[in-house]
Amino acid sequence: QETLDFNSILNGKNVFALTVNGDSMIDSCIADGDQVLMEQVRDPSSLKNGTVVSAMVPGAGTTLKHFYREGSLVRLEAANAAYEPIELNAEEVQIQGKLVAVWRKA
Repeated sequence: QETLDFNSILNGKNVFALTVNGDSMIDSCIADGDQVLMEQVRDPSSLKNGTVVSAMVPGAGTTLKHFYREGSLVRLEAANAAYEPIELNAEEVQIQGKLVAVWRKA
């Protein structure tokens, strides 16, 4: 038996939780109903391509996707082949956070 200590994750960082709706990230082991812990992103230009982010997309709300920056464009890519990537100008996307942990209730 082990005890998980989340103090190092939660203390001193701007961390928030979201509930996952849908199956767009299922191939990254993030399922409908999971809770995800996200760390606030202050500088989106520092994100590495492939990072899982929560992003505010105009007309669609918040989405959880893999982040890719290509010049002045941002591509938000699902981890499910049934979904097309979302491609937008970087200034149209508000990156809210990057994935820290996934919590699934048994």
